[in-house]
Amino acid sequence: MSVPDYMNLPYDLSGSMAKNRFRIEMLWGLKKVLELLKNNNEFIILFDYKCDIEIHLPNSNFEFYQLKTSNTGNYTINKLLKKNDVGQSVLGKLYLLKYDRSGVEQDEIKLAIVSNVALKDTTKLHTNLESVLLKSIDGNDVTKIKNDVTKELSQQSEIKLENTFFIKTTIDLTNPNETLMGELASFFVSFYDCEVKRLRSLFSTLQTIITDKASYEFELLTYDDLIIKKGVTKKDFEKIFQSHMDNSDTALEKSSAYIESEYKAFFGMRVKLSKALKQVFFSLKISKPLQLIENKIAKFILENIHYLNGTDKEIIGFISERFMNEKPLEVENQEFEMLILLILKKFEEGLYEQLNH
Repeated sequence: MSVPDYMNLPYDLSGSMAKNRFRIEMLWGLKKVLELLKNNNEFIILFDYKCDIEIHLPNSNFEFYQLKTSNTGNYTINKLLKKNDVGQSVLGKLYLLKYDRSGVEQDEIKLAIVSNVALKDTTKLHTNLESVLLKSIDGNDVTKIKNDVTKELSQQSEIKLENTFFIKTTIDLTNPNETLMGELASFFVSFYDCEVKRLRSLFSTLQTIITDKASYEFELLTYDDLIIKKGVTKKDFEKIFQSHMDNSDTALEKSSAYIESEYKAFFGMRVKLSKALKQVFFSLKISKPLQLIENKIAKFILENIHYLNGTDKEIIGFISERFMNEKPLEVENQEFEMLILLILKKFEEGLYEQLNH
């Protein structure tokens, strides 16, 4: 076959378009994860189960996001309400997730259509806000949405349209990978106060995990199975991020060297203390209670520096006993001792000089 003959063959881009839609869905989900981590709340994120992206929060709070990309134009109300071949509109299909098993509408459930283009109602193109509450748009359009979705879902009572949004994503869809890697790098600096190492490797790891979770296509009968097969938790992300933190911190290195030297003949203890040190070093960057106790201990050392003449091990034991009643409950005893060791090494580096003022 000649090249002109080949070029004359019919082509099918539906597969490529589907892959691209999933890629955008995944990247938006990753961006959402960074927002959630900054808020420091527990969460589980699920891909492609009840809808494109779900966020499960404490106290049975749920958020559902449906992504809809568009190559041109704006997202109109008619587009939101246009029914497909089986009689479902984009908004109607998503709104179904607001009802519990008794058919009662749940106001606290958050729904959002996420798109790369802005929402346009009868009177306004909503370009000044990233997130638009659908109840706040043109009154005639609100009435039309309520009427159409109520009828589509065969509800006896008119839908309330509470907590339902249209979100215009700020992700650069022409170059989303580079945009997200830039956000990851900025996130590490602003949130963990350190550089990220092996950025592309981290990005690739996150893509693989999300793709694996989203690709699971069998029915799941229990919530526990659902979380295992389809969910990624806050702790999962923190564990991954922890392994990509650039820990080139002098105090951390000196603390590690102390463990290696002091427990040279005790392999098991070295492993336990090294693990506790890494954990407390990571937690210290995000835990307010740990930061508060760090500050208290540092002030205590400053005020009593002339009396602390024992070995590091003796000083750690003394301070640990002195502050044990103020230790955050979630911190293990060995982690607390490693926190004190880290503070001692930071002191040697002059990192608490501001406490003198």
